[in-house]
Amino acid sequence: MTRVTRILWCALALGTIAGSAGVAATPPRYSRHETTTAEKIPLIVLRDETSRLEAAIAPTQGGELSGLAVEFKGRWVELLYRGRDYRPASGFRGKASILWPAVGSSVPTDATPVNGKVASAYDYQGTRYPMPQHGFARLKPWQVVRTWTNDTEAAVELVLKDDADSRTQYPFGFAVHVIYRVSAGRVEIHHEVKAAADNAAPMFFSIGNHIGFAVPLIAGSSVEAITVESPSHFEYLRGKNGAPDGTTRARRFAPSTPLKDLKFMPAMSVGGYEGDPWFRLTDASGPGVKVTHRAQSTPPLPFVQFNLYGGTAEGFFCPEPFVGLHNSLNSQTGQIDLAPGKSWTWLIRVEPERGAGQ
Repeated sequence: MTRVTRILWCALALGTIAGSAGVAATPPRYSRHETTTAEKIPLIVLRDETSRLEAAIAPTQGGELSGLAVEFKGRWVELLYRGRDYRPASGFRGKASILWPAVGSSVPTDATPVNGKVASAYDYQGTRYPMPQHGFARLKPWQVVRTWTNDTEAAVELVLKDDADSRTQYPFGFAVHVIYRVSAGRVEIHHEVKAAADNAAPMFFSIGNHIGFAVPLIAGSSVEAITVESPSHFEYLRGKNGAPDGTTRARRFAPSTPLKDLKFMPAMSVGGYEGDPWFRLTDASGPGVKVTHRAQSTPPLPFVQFNLYGGTAEGFFCPEPFVGLHNSLNSQTGQIDLAPGKSWTWLIRVEPERGAGQ
């Protein structure tokens, strides 16, 4: 390098330093970090600084969405019922657990009650397999595959694979990948269910998410002003075992309906959507939230598209997206049948909506 060249390089370097010294670096829009709850539960937190949205994921707790917070009037507000709270509690534990490979309880037709209760189980090829209510995925730790941020998102990918324990409940090889993305002011939950190539028969399952929102969304708001809205066409009636029996009656939530006038205890299962199914919960004093989902394919009717649970008296409302049917593992209806070596995808989108009170 000649003397002149060295002088030019030095001048350029000094100019760059001088030019950048007076300009503050723009912080990235998307970020991620790790933390723990008060109960020492590890969390991966994804944040959108522009939209002021934060999602917390708990890999060891069934890979669930543990928290969903937005900034409202200068403070962060947790929208999920019992978000990030893992203290012992009775009843619905809140948050947003992954339901797979079953939704609801599995009740064989000849099941014998013990102490007034029937063990959740299903029969397949001459063997009775135990199956926890809503499946085992929510009860197992998930493995973190990777986390990342870029100019368009903050994300984490988790996976649950079959093991010796799962084989005692579900005789199939599988890998369920879930990617949580925070992007453009919303949370997307991408599912990919893969059936092992050496499975001897199609792998059958139902899937859902038990997402539950606090009612009211903003502490101190009046429950009188909370509404729900959805373009469903019917609800499924339930048979003697408590599962939808395939019969329906008209049920619409459009225009929006006050939540105080409704009660989803026991749960109400709805369907009959045209296009992507969606449900909206709105707090007139602040933000609302809309849940939409889309499946690669759906089973023949009957199958549930949203399972509704809770109400104003319970302090929570769950618009649970489903692709499946209660007790499908026994009835072999309303479920996905996945051939060996094939995969199936499902997307849930959770969009906080800024209300007039913002």
